[in-house]
Amino acid sequence: METKDTKERGKGGTLYQDSICLQSFAVENFARPPPCANAPQNRFFLRRGPNAPILRPLLPSRARRLACAKGLIDPEQKEYPMKKSIGLIFASSMLAGATLGWAAGYGILEGSARGNAMGTEVTADPASPSVIYNNPAAMTDLPGTQIEAGFTAIKPRQTIVTHTPWGSQYEHGRSQWWTIPNAYLTREVSDSIWFGLGLGTRIGLGAEYPGPATWNGRYSVTRAEITSFEANPSLAWRVSTNFSVAAGVRVQYFDFLLRRAVPTGQAYADPDVSVQLTGDNIELGYNVGAYWKALPWLSVGAAYMSEIRQQIEGKYKVSTIDGGHPITGGTCYGNFPSPAEFRLGTSIKATEKLKVNLGLTYTFWNCYDQLRIHYDPAVLGKASVTESKKNWHDTWRWQLGLEYALTDAWFARCGYVYDKTPDPDYLIDYMVPANNRHIISFGGGWKGESFFCDFGYTYLIIEDRDVRGHIQDGVWDGKFQDGDAHMVSASVGYKF
Repeated sequence: METKDTKERGKGGTLYQDSICLQSFAVENFARPPPCANAPQNRFFLRRGPNAPILRPLLPSRARRLACAKGLIDPEQKEYPMKKSIGLIFASSMLAGATLGWAAGYGILEGSARGNAMGTEVTADPASPSVIYNNPAAMTDLPGTQIEAGFTAIKPRQTIVTHTPWGSQYEHGRSQWWTIPNAYLTREVSDSIWFGLGLGTRIGLGAEYPGPATWNGRYSVTRAEITSFEANPSLAWRVSTNFSVAAGVRVQYFDFLLRRAVPTGQAYADPDVSVQLTGDNIELGYNVGAYWKALPWLSVGAAYMSEIRQQIEGKYKVSTIDGGHPITGGTCYGNFPSPAEFRLGTSIKATEKLKVNLGLTYTFWNCYDQLRIHYDPAVLGKASVTESKKNWHDTWRWQLGLEYALTDAWFARCGYVYDKTPDPDYLIDYMVPANNRHIISFGGGWKGESFFCDFGYTYLIIEDRDVRGHIQDGVWDGKFQDGDAHMVSASVGYKF
């Protein structure tokens, strides 16, 4: 029976549902099967023309036998390469899914309102306690005790286009606001020692694709979230009047969620179930930094953060595709890296009122070469271990920030960032549907005798990117397009 929904999904033809589950789809010629009674629902296979191969992976075995018996298809015809067993699909793409990070990959470099407004480049510019997010050694320029707290609210969006044999789909995902809080404390312990504490996050993801039963990329991901929180105590030592070093400990909490569809039989034909993984962990790392006031108008800063490899332990559950009715479950474990990072920056006082900050960030994304998860018991009795290849490569990020003193109390700021994507074209997936980023920001600030506040707005533009499909991982030919994000940040602080 012909329906409006199926008619719209057909491209160059019309979709028919009947007892032998045929879809007529032709580029040059159309083959229209005769209607049959007692039609099983939502089971299809594809025929491009009278002499084209049948896409039998979309045809359930019983319906295929009926079609062969009626002479509507040739059982000896070559199968479309999309055909995969449930075990192979599950094992190759269990964690190949979902979303958008604010910096390249799943990194987050937006640590403060002032920093955001200046293109996140304050590595050698210690104007407030939030400088320890970039470089803890620079806090030796902050006298007494100072505190600062704020947030960055981020709203990303992205259109994912998938081209399948039954048509194209434009999936916009679910766009929503994500709020990242931050807080900082610096204290001058003695003439040469400073203590600092930073609270915030450096990695994160968040997206949900509506319609898990119809989204073309559902075997890659339907929902994914990475939530992290980090406490970073550090000590800085003023070695001389113009040179300081620092070291600190990173205590990172990591929470992971991934949900995707898994076929119970033949992909895109038989009913799917939903598999959701959840897990968390706390792991340690370290950071070091250096700060040099080379000249009265020039300062240089450098900082390094170690890699943190999270050993995640959690649970998985299998449920109906809408997630409403649990079927089975078990435990799971694996690892997920928070990459090492190196920063180098300089701050130039070009005039009495104008400050120019320039910097580079190098992120060691090559640590994310694969994602391997173990399950007990095996999911659906088939997959006890899954491995998803990533093979990400290291990337550079270029940052520029400007600050102009309007008065002794008011400041205007702006910035620009170019951020390279780390994921290779041949392993692109829907977990981070993005590309190289251009980030434009502006904002301002006010400081009094004790109080100060900062605010900023950032617009992130993601370059469009063609997607080369690899069906074994649930990824189709298509495109990532119209990607951007709005960020609003604010902070307040006090000097004791």
